[in-house]
This record gives sequence, structure tokens and C-alpha cells, in this order.
Amino acid sequence: MCGPAGGGVRRAMEAGARVRVLWALVVLLVSAAVGQELETVEIRLRGGSDDNEGRVEVLYNGEYGTICDDEWNINAANVVCRQLGYKGAVDFKRSSFFGPGTGQVFLDNVVCKGNETKIGDCSHRGWGKNDCNHDEDAGVVCSTEVRDDIDISDRYVTLRVGDIRLRGLTKRLPQAEGYVEIKYQEKWWPICADGWDYNDAKVVCGQLGFRDALTVDLRKYRYERPLLHKDAWLTRVDCTGSESTLTECRLERLIQGTVSLPCLSNMTAVVKCDLGPRYSGVSPTTHRKLSAITTQPQFVRLKGGANTGEGRVEIYYNRQWGTVCGQSWDLKQASVVCRELGYGSARSAPKGAQFGQGHGPVWLDHVVCTGNELSIVDCAHSNFSATSCTHDHDASVQCNVPDLKVKEKIRLSGGRNPREGRVEIQRGRKWGIICSNSWTYKEAGVACRQLGMGYALHALKEVWYFEGDKLDFVMADLKCDGTEEALHFCSYKSWTNKECKGHQVAGIICTQARLPDLVPDASQVRQSIYLEDRPLYLLYCAAEENCLASSAYQMEWPYGSRRLLRFTQAVANFGKADFRPNIDSSQWIWHQCHAHYHSMEIFTQYDLLSENGTKVAEGHKASFCLEDSHCYDGYEPKYDCNVGEQGISMGCDDTYKHSLDCQWIDITGVPSGTYTLEVIINPLRAVAEMDFENNRISCKINYNGYQVVATECHLGEDELLNSIY
Repeated sequence: MCGPAGGGVRRAMEAGARVRVLWALVVLLVSAAVGQELETVEIRLRGGSDDNEGRVEVLYNGEYGTICDDEWNINAANVVCRQLGYKGAVDFKRSSFFGPGTGQVFLDNVVCKGNETKIGDCSHRGWGKNDCNHDEDAGVVCSTEVRDDIDISDRYVTLRVGDIRLRGLTKRLPQAEGYVEIKYQEKWWPICADGWDYNDAKVVCGQLGFRDALTVDLRKYRYERPLLHKDAWLTRVDCTGSESTLTECRLERLIQGTVSLPCLSNMTAVVKCDLGPRYSGVSPTTHRKLSAITTQPQFVRLKGGANTGEGRVEIYYNRQWGTVCGQSWDLKQASVVCRELGYGSARSAPKGAQFGQGHGPVWLDHVVCTGNELSIVDCAHSNFSATSCTHDHDASVQCNVPDLKVKEKIRLSGGRNPREGRVEIQRGRKWGIICSNSWTYKEAGVACRQLGMGYALHALKEVWYFEGDKLDFVMADLKCDGTEEALHFCSYKSWTNKECKGHQVAGIICTQARLPDLVPDASQVRQSIYLEDRPLYLLYCAAEENCLASSAYQMEWPYGSRRLLRFTQAVANFGKADFRPNIDSSQWIWHQCHAHYHSMEIFTQYDLLSENGTKVAEGHKASFCLEDSHCYDGYEPKYDCNVGEQGISMGCDDTYKHSLDCQWIDITGVPSGTYTLEVIINPLRAVAEMDFENNRISCKINYNGYQVVATECHLGEDELLNSIY
């Protein structure tokens, strides 16, 4: 991400490249008529989902505190927003709308006319005098337009991830060591090394996507570190180490040549960042695979995100994954999660289940971190599961991640828009195509992630309709596990000059749109499973729909019976959009026996596996009529099997009872023993989802020939931790 052009922060913000200004007026240096007097005006917004909203916090006697909402109104909000550089407020918030703050409540009974310069000029009870608690913290929502009566670019220090870099003595990927430089008005500026310490370095590393800072050997910089003279843009940086960006630290800089705080050392700050196990040895040029920490048991994970380092926060506790309540969630808590997972600090702390709702318990609520904890569970919080918080408040994170320069190593060609086309990959200075013989949604998802284009909507195996030039090589047998940051980190068989077999070349269609997320209910399977010996004369409809093993069709109908393993299946949509069939209603198939249309011919797949993983029963791919059987609080059903459109609404589930036709596996002839039952939803991934890893249920089945018991039912994505603990 590039810094704002010569017009400064104001025009960059107007162009949509706005950032969260957590300490918006970092230090305002004003030249007085007599001497060089410094006026510091410090105020920030916290807890909002965008840079122009949040809980109002002011700095007083070196400590941040909040404002009580007694008498808080739009006039006061206008003063705050104008003080922050916006044209005004569009709304004011009371009752800790953006979550409760910490520390003191500094102002109460604030009454403004609306034309004051800063919030401290309004009438109030006095600093530190109040009868409030943090449940009454005041907030604002500011206009996105910035003031044009002041030159913000001269008075604000507004830093973005892309505005900071490390200029190393040698170039490496990722660049984790070097001089700290900041881009401002199309020029890179050094930071003075005066007072530079570990806390400052930790914040810089976090903003660049690294989890921590290390001690740097300055001896090798002895003759290389540049003198600053008048080029020091930041002359003082004072961080506590818990900040998410340098913007939150105490910063002081020179204004238009006015020397207020000279750089005494005349040296540039240098940092060395901790790569950690996640990024150690990463090299897209040599195609070395990421040192994925996911090979080790992790008790915190991110779900539902399209990009690396983002998603809904989930915690593993008491042999079960659960979520974190987002009602008091902000960047400090989010940064602890990001660093725990091997990333840098958080660039955003979304709440309100932005990446879809979780399932299971809400493990943590009222989470308060200092920012220096090693794990989110080390932060202050309510007792596990002691909360009334619901999943529509699930907390999420978007972490800063190192720039591996991989986006430029892949491109799309021939598409109707920039988010679709034939996938072309770079090797050295040459470009090639990818054979689609092993191309799936996993590889397509990695490609969309590498391009920064969101989720994979389609994994295309034939792209002859996309125009493209003949390229230098072909990549064959590419396979990804779906978590990689780039296709270059996936395994592959070879590079070749031969054409792909059958001219099958990989392509993608990516989307930034919100998607559904189907999650089957494992407990329903475990509680409802049983055996039935069903006479053939009751199975004609099932036979028509191929729901029986092949041996059934060799029998003398209608005599005899089939042994069926029956169970209920409930599938909930916890995503951010409705789940709709992948084909138009004109192509739906009418099933005369059941007197309704099936909108997806393969919606679920059932299999019974032996202990070594081989199929012992043929199973079948079940076609479904999709509808809203039940909806959770706040959601209304809108899809019906027999009337109008089909689908599964966001916040609803589709339940197929065990008593319905084809809701079984035909296990006739299967001997007694221990088996694994697998239920896979959307097995062909015909409809795009936020997360496919939670589409499979696995149960241990004990069958003695006349009775069956299901145990250890869980989502397939949970197998690793369940097997260890």
C-alpha cells in the first residue's frame, strides 16, 4: 500500500484511503509569537469499526480516559470530530456503544455550543470529577469528509502499514531488519534514533506484520547508518509497546523547517523483527513452503476470512471450539490474538460477526488486555462460558502480515473483469499457465488470496473461452492445503514445456461479496442414529433416487428388506449471505415420488469407512430440497421446499429428519465392527462458502450386528486437537 500523494493525508482520505486515526492529533506543534511554545492536543477514538467512529478518549496528565455520556449530544460530537480534523459529526453515541473504556472517566456533564476548538473548551464538571462508570462512555460517528480550513497534511501524523518500511543493508523477503523509514509526500524519511528502544521497535515490527522485535547488532551499521541533519521527520517516538501502530505512540516531528526538538544523535533508528516459526525461511523465489505453525496444536484460530491473518477468533477449551464476545473488543485485544498466531499487530478489530457466526459456546466475554500478553486467555476476562453474549457479537481480527511480494507473481488474463480469468504464474522472469488436473477450490482460494481479491467463487478447470497468449511453461499437478499465502508455497510435480492434457488450464473467479457458511450439527447425528430393517415394498421411491446399495437392485422385489443406518441431519447457515442452489430453478429436477423439486442434485454425501479408511458401505450422494426448517432469534424463514424459491437463509437451518426417505446409509451385509461415519455438506463445493473446512462431520460407529452407537461426533476440522486431547 502506497502512502498518500503530494496532497497529503486530506486528499488521500477523500480518495477513500482512510485509516483509523487512533491518536488523531498526535502532536500539534504551533509556532508562537514569542519563542517556540508547544501546544499538545491529544484525543483519540477507540472501538469503532472504521477510522471516523469510536469511543472518545482524551489524554490528561499522561493517561488516557473517557468522557461520560451525561448531557452528551450532537454539539459535543461536532466539537470532537472537528478537533479530529473532520467536518463534523453525523451521530453521537451513549451507553458505551463502542464498548467500555479503561482507566479514569475524565470529563462529565460536557455541554458544548458546537463551535469550540476542542472538547476541553466546553463546559464540564472539571477534570476527573464525575459520578459515572465505563458503562456510560460517550462515542461519536464523524463525517468522512475532512476539514478544508486547515492543512491537515502539515499538522497530522497519520501512518499506514504501507507508509513504513525497513531499508536493509541486504534485500530479503520478508524484510525484517533495517533502517526505519516513513513515506510522506512521496518521499521516504528517516526516524531519529534518540531514545529509540524495544517498545518503539516492537510497534514498528507489529505494524509491518511481525510478532515481536529482537535485539539488533548495530556494529554492522556503524559505518552505514546515515546522518540525519535536517532530514529527520520524526524526532521523538515514545511507545509503550502495546500500541497497534506508531500513530498511537507519542510522536514529535519538525514542522516546515521549525527546529523544535533536534536529533541529537544524528542517527537513524534501526530495528530487527522476529520472523517467528510462521515466516522463518520464507522465500517465494525459491518456492520454499511457509513454516506453517498449524502443524502444531493451536488453541486459538481464525475462521471465515478470505485473506491471511483475518477471521473470526475461536478458542479451544474443554475439548471444544468456541468464540469470543466482541462487545468490549478493540485493537489492543485483537493485537494479542494476532501476535499469538505469529502475525504482527491488528490493523482492525471487527465485531458483530463480520466473518460469520461461530457455533458452540461463547467462551470469553469482557476481555481486557494490556497489549503485552502472550495469549488472549492471559487477558482479564469473565469465567469461561459465563456470558449471555450471542454469536451475532462474535469478535474478529484483521492482522498486519509481512509483505512477501507475492501479489506481483500471479496474474489473470482473458476475464470479463479484473477478478476472473486464466491463472498465470511467474517463475523467474518468465510466465506460465497451470494445468487444472488437480485444480480445486483450495488452489483457487489461495490464488484469490494471493491477488488480494477475496474468496474463490469458482475454480475453473477449462478456460478456453478466456483469451490469452502462449506462455513459456506449464506448471503441473499443483496441490495446496488451502492455507497458503501464495500458490508458490504449494506443492507441485513439475515445470514443463508441454501443453496441459486435454487443454485443461486453471482459472478462477474471485469475489469480495459476502458468502454463506454451512455448518452441519454433529450432535443431531449422534443423538438420532439407529438401525431399521425396512421392507423392499416401502423402498420404491428410494430405489428411484439411487439411495440403496447396488445389491438391492439384484433382489427379487418386493420381497426382502434392507438394513439402514438412519440419522437426522441439520445444516445451519452461519455465514453472511443466503445459501442458494447453484443452478437456476428452470433446471431443478422434479421427484414424483416425493412431489417436490430437488434444487441440488448432490448436496450431501454419506459414507461408512473401516478403521483403515476404506469404504465398507457404498453410501450415496443425496439430492436435497432446500428450505428454512428453523431460524434463530432475529432471523425469519423465507425458503420453502414446496412453494417458490429454495435455499437456506442466513441465521436459519435445514433439517432432514431421520424418518425421511434417503436419510440413511444402506449397510446391508456389513459385518459388525468399529467404523467411521462421514457426512459431507456441499461435497463438490458447487456453491461458494466462506469456509469449507467445517462442512464435514465424523462419528465413531460401534456396530454389533443388531445395535449401533455413535460416539465422538465432531466436525472434521477439529480432528487434530481431539486426537491429542
